Amino acid sequence: MNEMKFTAEQLPGVRRFAEEHARRYKVDDGLIGDLVIAVNEIATNAVRHGSDHAELRMWAEDGRVIAEIHDSGTWYLSAAPGATPPPPEAEGGMGIWVARQICSAVSISTGDSGTVVRLELSSTARRYV
Repeated sequence: MNEMKFTAEQLPGVRRFAEEHARRYKVDDGLIGDLVIAVNEIATNAVRHGSDHAELRMWAEDGRVIAEIHDSGTWYLSAAPGATPPPPEAEGGMGIWVARQICSAVSISTGDSGTVVRLELSSTARRYV
């Protein structure tokens, strides 16, 4: 498992970290950009809405690449955040929806220790709805 702590100013480094580890975990070249987008969306949410500092952890397991973003913020989850796209006039709210379009699985847990968003992507198969 590889870890990176970050702030909003370090989001470019988060994208580089995600790309570097996707390559290390042998993610198909055509999927690397997708994974970087999903990680960036959730990492941005973490430091914009959760807490000033967050952490990204990545690893490979059973043909999947997993990225977990953890911040110290808590929130009340709707039934399925990001299950439907935000309306066209929305000025935000795309991050979780975008991640759900890219990843094979997105899970969110929140509690006293903060919020963890787990992204899973098959290293070879695209998932767009």
